[in-house]
Amino acid sequence: METLASVRAGVKRPPNLRESVYQMLRERILFGEIGYEEKLVDQDIASRLNISRMPVREALMQLRSEGALQSTARGFVLRRYTRAQMNEAFEVRRLIEPQAAVMACMAADEGDLQGLPRPLDLLTQAHAAGDSAAFLRHKACFRSAWMDLVPNRTLVEAIERFYDHVHVARLLTVGDAAMRGLTVENMVGLYDAFASGDTERVRASALAQLDAMASRYNAIL
Repeated sequence: METLASVRAGVKRPPNLRESVYQMLRERILFGEIGYEEKLVDQDIASRLNISRMPVREALMQLRSEGALQSTARGFVLRRYTRAQMNEAFEVRRLIEPQAAVMACMAADEGDLQGLPRPLDLLTQAHAAGDSAAFLRHKACFRSAWMDLVPNRTLVEAIERFYDHVHVARLLTVGDAAMRGLTVENMVGLYDAFASGDTERVRASALAQLDAMASRYNAIL
C-alpha cells in the first residue's frame, strides 16, 4: 500500500491492474498497432489477458475520456476527428510543444540525454527498412524520452491530449518514405540541438516536425 511517507519520498508504487491495461492499450495505439477498423471489446481483451473485465472496462473508459477512443454499439474504436479538428489540434501543438522542448533542453544535463540515441538509431533503421510499425514504435519511444525531461508535467499532460488527437495523421503519413525521411531529419536535428544546449534549434526542430506532419496530412486528404 502506498503511504504518505512514500509519496513524500518520491517512491512510486507499482501500477495496479487498470493502470497496466491502460498503459498497454495506450502504447498499442501510439505504436500504430490498433487500426481504425479494429474494435476494442472489454470482454475479449479480458479473456486474452486472463483477467477480470472491470479493469479493462475502466482502462477503455479512461482512454475514451482522454479523447483517444470513442464508444460504439459494441466496444470502442479509435476516435474519428474531422479535418478541422485535426488542424486545430496541430495549431495548439505548435503553440505549446516547441516551448516544452525548450524547457526540456534547459532542464537536461548530459546524463539525461543518454536515453535518446538508441530509439533515434532504431527509428533511422526502421525508415531505411520501410518498416512502418517499427518506425511508429521507435518514434514514440524517442518522443517519450525527451518529454520525460519536461519539468512542467501539467504542460506534458496537455500536449499528450492533443498528440492523441492527431494519431490519424501518423497512420496516414507513416507509409510515405519522404515524410519518414523528413521526420528522421527533424528528430536528428532535435537531438543535436539538445546535445548542444541550443534552445533555438530545439524550438525550430520541434516546430518543423509539426509543420511537416500537418502539411503532409492535408496534402493526403
